[in-house]
Amino acid sequence: MISLAKKQSGLSLVELLIAMALGLLLTVGALQMMLSSQNLYRTTDSLSRIQESGRFALDFLAKDIRMGGYNTLEPAIFDGACNTFSSCTADGGGTASDRIGIRLSSTQDVDCLGNAVTDEVVNVYYLQTVTGVSSLYCGGFVPSTGVWNTQPLINGIENLQILYGIKKSDTKGYFQFVEEYVPASAIVDFSTVATVRIALLVNNGQVNGNGDIALRSFTLLDSPQQSFNDKHQRQIYTSTISINNAIYPKDPP
Repeated sequence: MISLAKKQSGLSLVELLIAMALGLLLTVGALQMMLSSQNLYRTTDSLSRIQESGRFALDFLAKDIRMGGYNTLEPAIFDGACNTFSSCTADGGGTASDRIGIRLSSTQDVDCLGNAVTDEVVNVYYLQTVTGVSSLYCGGFVPSTGVWNTQPLINGIENLQILYGIKKSDTKGYFQFVEEYVPASAIVDFSTVATVRIALLVNNGQVNGNGDIALRSFTLLDSPQQSFNDKHQRQIYTSTISINNAIYPKDPP
């Protein structure tokens, strides 16, 4: 007589518990992978924003600084008053951000905001914080008329420090080399400035950071160390830019 195998009618309690435990482990693993991917994406996106903002900010500043003083006998760096600033170019002091005004010829046709100009214009770069986000601003100032137009250019520029290279010339007035770098407050005659050294502290341009809460410290040029205990990732970008019209004068002596 042939006996048929007894069909399984269900799972034992032990088998059910083991299956549930394995399923829970797989679920936890999948969630961890998803969270890790999200964190990686946020970190990568934040770093990309920082790098892009730092690069663009330096490009904006460098373009104007190189052309400063073109087609004029006046210094490339403008330290006169503009709008509500007692001086377009100023040393913020301590860890406060600096400000720079760059004199450009009317042959530029437009200021840094794209507004048409028919006279000498000064592009003023400074930082301003609105709704918790610090941004690089540019104001186009026309000294002859007092016209002032301003708007933010790049978000996430948290600090701006500037030093000016004082040139050493020979007995005939030809440029030789940069003697020293000093803040705007130490300069009496801006026609002696041949180079500009800039340092930017840049974050992702958002109110809240995407990293872990940690104490991070940064030192920009001659300013005191700055420390932050938050989630923001930050990077320092520096560049030394020559004022071509100060190094290579149009009409050498």
